[in-house]
Amino acid sequence: MLAGALAALSASTLLMGQAPAVQVTEAPLTVVTWDGAYEESQRLAYFAPFTKETGIPITPDTYDGSLKAIKKAIAESGSADVIDVSSGVLRTLCDQKLLAPFDVAKLPPPARGEGDAATDPDTSAPVTTASTPAQADFIDDAVSTCGVASVAWAATVVFDKTGFEKNPPGKAADFFDTKAYPGKRALPKGPRYTLELALIADGVAPADVYSTLATPDGQARAFDALNKIRSDIVWWSNPATPLRLIRKGKAAMGIAYTGRIFRNAVEAPAQIGILWDGQVYDLDHWAIPKTSHRKAEAAEFIAFASKPERLAAHAALTAYGPARPSAIPLVGTHPVIGVDMKRFLPTAPKNFKTALHFDQLVGRARRRAG
Repeated sequence: MLAGALAALSASTLLMGQAPAVQVTEAPLTVVTWDGAYEESQRLAYFAPFTKETGIPITPDTYDGSLKAIKKAIAESGSADVIDVSSGVLRTLCDQKLLAPFDVAKLPPPARGEGDAATDPDTSAPVTTASTPAQADFIDDAVSTCGVASVAWAATVVFDKTGFEKNPPGKAADFFDTKAYPGKRALPKGPRYTLELALIADGVAPADVYSTLATPDGQARAFDALNKIRSDIVWWSNPATPLRLIRKGKAAMGIAYTGRIFRNAVEAPAQIGILWDGQVYDLDHWAIPKTSHRKAEAAEFIAFASKPERLAAHAALTAYGPARPSAIPLVGTHPVIGVDMKRFLPTAPKNFKTALHFDQLVGRARRRAG
């Protein structure tokens, strides 16, 4: 349903009749990003408005998100001007000196400058004023000279509201309490997200999760928590599985990706509940390959796409969380289905209190050690 709605709201449809034609005189910038509905949402929130404002067209190219694929794209000299990558991929490309530096001084200011506080009673977003530095308006690890984060996406607990109407789960520990909250648990077939949630549920602070997992005692602690619910675990490999099991009544809780949770919660609001305690998120970053021949224009695009209003426009289409807190009060309803999007954002303050930033490199090291 939502994929069709987003396709209907194409960039050409959105702009048709609302703005004069843009005279395009420059060669296009090539932006390498994820495909599908995500790319379409970027066309609407970033690409088309950037072309309208600057006259510089955007040519999207897509890849599968892997380090191998993006390194191939940037190795072809000049074929990629801006890339959209995860935190782990960004760190690797940066360490290998494959990225051009980005001047963080070019970042636009927070929303509602000139002394007008960017607060919202529904989101409790931090206060920003005209004197707030742009970098201070990003969540941790979102800004560096190698890249600038745009959105956060996450894996978190989803549950069947119809099974727990009188006492819905409210903390990560409830996931492992099958006496108070009986039913099957749908978990990803692999350590990612599962071990992190187990430790958070067992009382480890999010900031200490990866240092704890680096020790034999920490690993044993996580597996002990999982062993307690072993007979109730249903392992999944397909990301669609946990929500399908819950909607069919074959699982009471599971770990699922927030984009999929959003779509299912819209379709089945009486059944799909979200538990944000212990969410594990990652960031998507804009970066400029060294091989780009248009670094100045690429930097101009990243600065434009980092405006709070642009991030808010993207969040209203996707339910991915803006990397800038001052953008969150600007997020409204979905332009097609009319759903208030703030409550689905991983970075909304109420949802972000115990969030853990996934460390992809730690995850790789853990798999090698195992």
